[in-house]
Amino acid sequence: MSKFTDTEGRVWNVQLTVHLAKQVKQRLDVDLLNEQIHETLASLTDDIVKGVDVLYVLCSEQAEKNNVTDEQFGQSLSGDVLFDGINAMVEALIDFFPNPKKRMWIRKLWEKSTDHQNQTNDKMLAILENEEIDRELELRLNQTKDDAINEALSGLKSGNLPE
Repeated sequence: MSKFTDTEGRVWNVQLTVHLAKQVKQRLDVDLLNEQIHETLASLTDDIVKGVDVLYVLCSEQAEKNNVTDEQFGQSLSGDVLFDGINAMVEALIDFFPNPKKRMWIRKLWEKSTDHQNQTNDKMLAILENEEIDRELELRLNQTKDDAINEALSGLKSGNLPE
């Protein structure tokens, strides 16, 4: 069973059961068990609000016992805690399937997806840490300022003075 701790220090056990899969489908119109598992994973991780809504349904019995509303649950998830919660949800989804081979390829798919996301983030950081981008931004900012000044001066020279 997967678990995570929210920003309030509450530990949440995340497990997918047939009953909870039906609840997610009824409440949120999200079919966690459809054949396009890669699309489901992408949808739940790309749309954070949807992912948190699904996570709440998976934790709803615990939330009810602890008098934690959907709103309070959502307020207790951000940053690393949100990351841990989403990962716990994905692990619960993977662990749900009875066929070990299916669990294996879904886990591999998830690992490849997160590796790709990490590589993309590393590339963006490298681009933004490059001093050349600072020079390019400064150049464009100066060009924009110069263009605005020239346009204003051109309006003054042509006699388009405000009255």
